[in-house]
Amino acid sequence: MNIGVNDGHTISGYGTGEVGIINEGIQTRIVGNEVRKLIKEAGHNAINCTVDHANSVTQSLSKIMDQANRQDLDWFIAIHFNAGGGVGVENYTYGGNKYPDAVEVCANIAKLGFRNRGVKDGKGLYVIRRTKAKSMLIEVCFVDTADANLYLKLGYKAFAKAIVEAIIGAIKTSTVKAPAITPVKSATTGEIYRIRRSWEDATSQINAFGDLNNAKKYVDQHAGYEAYNSKGVQVYPATTKFKTVTASVLNVRSSRVIGNNVIDTVKKGFVFKIGKEYADGWTNVYFGNCGGFVSSQYLK
Repeated sequence: MNIGVNDGHTISGYGTGEVGIINEGIQTRIVGNEVRKLIKEAGHNAINCTVDHANSVTQSLSKIMDQANRQDLDWFIAIHFNAGGGVGVENYTYGGNKYPDAVEVCANIAKLGFRNRGVKDGKGLYVIRRTKAKSMLIEVCFVDTADANLYLKLGYKAFAKAIVEAIIGAIKTSTVKAPAITPVKSATTGEIYRIRRSWEDATSQINAFGDLNNAKKYVDQHAGYEAYNSKGVQVYPATTKFKTVTASVLNVRSSRVIGNNVIDTVKKGFVFKIGKEYADGWTNVYFGNCGGFVSSQYLK
């Protein structure tokens, strides 16, 4: 089978998800990554139809459909989490079609202790309406109620297994229980730690976390990968490097462009701790609470 899997919402720009006890955009990627892993281990093809960043909601949805519709898929699955004070799992299909697989997704997650809200009409949802393949959009549970606490207690692997087994049948799993992701303050502040081989290679991203400790643990288990914050600074494994300002006065900017984005200035001799050096002539530096960017040519 060819199964397209979309980790719902972006994690930056427009189209980000709901935030409550847990962060939707982070958890869809954690669950989605495990879903793709299980599908591949079972001998099927899993196509990642996820978009991490977009300049508009329309662009985000269009990119998702571009990825999904260029493939010959048996199923397109979008993973989401709900919000608004409710409880339970629900699944959207075109016209509310009660495909056995869609019904079973709800049943499997309900067995974990969640209310079964059933299969609903999703023809008003862009990804359901525009996908060429048979499609479903799963609302795993609610991010802002007791649902989220139960989700964290059970761990994401239980939900990925519930979804995959509804599509391809029973799968073998490890007897080692996966550690549950615990709620953290960073889940509500918006900081996301992306796991990649390099910041520039967005396609190498295999996971994302709102908790730095969980990100570190994940990196320790995946050789060759590093954790980056939302500014593109490698935060783990730690790399400590310092450089001195050579210009009389140097602007510290909020982004890697020249414009109305100067957040401060420093004088010659100022020493920066370096976060990341870019090929386009900019350097990301540790500065204040949020960091900044300076021209590399004025550092030594």
